[in-house]
Amino acid sequence: MDITLTLQDLLKLVLFLLGIGVLGYLLLLLRNINKIIGKAEEVIEGNMEELDTTIKQLPGITQNVNMITSEANKLITNITPDVEGMVKNVNGITNKVDRLAGVADSVADVIDNTGQKVGSTVDVLSETIAETALAFQFNAKNVTSYVELIKEIVEIVRDSLKKY
Repeated sequence: MDITLTLQDLLKLVLFLLGIGVLGYLLLLLRNINKIIGKAEEVIEGNMEELDTTIKQLPGITQNVNMITSEANKLITNITPDVEGMVKNVNGITNKVDRLAGVADSVADVIDNTGQKVGSTVDVLSETIAETALAFQFNAKNVTSYVELIKEIVEIVRDSLKKY
């Protein structure tokens, strides 16, 4: 018994086998989807009271959200001029601080220059005092010398008067 297969018959066989495979895969997919839907149904049935409560509370929640949103808009509208004023004040304060920093720098320079001048004046004054002290010391020695000379003259005069 000889069977002749044509290329067309072979392709039909391959297509039928592929179709059977795809149908098998679709059946497995549908079974898995059915399991997932069953579990979702169990979860929904188990939490039905909570879901009902939540669904009943949704209108109140949306009203609260709408009220909060409108209040926030009103507050933002009311606060906007104050915030703009605060920004202007902060900018003004920043400019004043910058100017004060410049003044502080110039004051620091003046103080530094004054400190240097005071230091040099103290140096000159200490040198002058030292020179004056040396001059006084020298003059004191001179005065002492003069006093000794006068003593000697007085002694000479006294001795010469004693002789007469």
